[in-house]
Amino acid sequence: MIYSRKVFFYETDAQGIVHHSNYARYFEEARGFFLEQKGMPYEKIREELNIDIVLLELSIHYKKPLRFGDVFSIHLNLSSMDRYFFSFDYTVYLGKIIIAEGKTKHACIDRKTGKIVTVPQVLKQWKN
Repeated sequence: MIYSRKVFFYETDAQGIVHHSNYARYFEEARGFFLEQKGMPYEKIREELNIDIVLLELSIHYKKPLRFGDVFSIHLNLSSMDRYFFSFDYTVYLGKIIIAEGKTKHACIDRKTGKIVTVPQVLKQWKN
């Protein structure tokens, strides 16, 4: 799945380069887009399944900078899933140039107890 957006001025430092912390936000936006495209936006997951999806791990490898005004895309892939955990891989592109690569690992928790629960079937069906 591909998510695209433009770099805004407030996301940059004094040199007009995207601050590294924004990549975690970009990945979160891409995950939200993924859920919406699958017909299960995060609000629906929270309300209908009574779970929250939590971030357990985040890694980012920066290769080249993004700058104010750049229009970039994030190629997102649900890369692994087992009974309790699932991961996404991300590749950030500016045109055909790889800007960064990343990975996140997640779990589902019960909204009332905060305890890890098995990944719901509706989410499991998304893994090929």
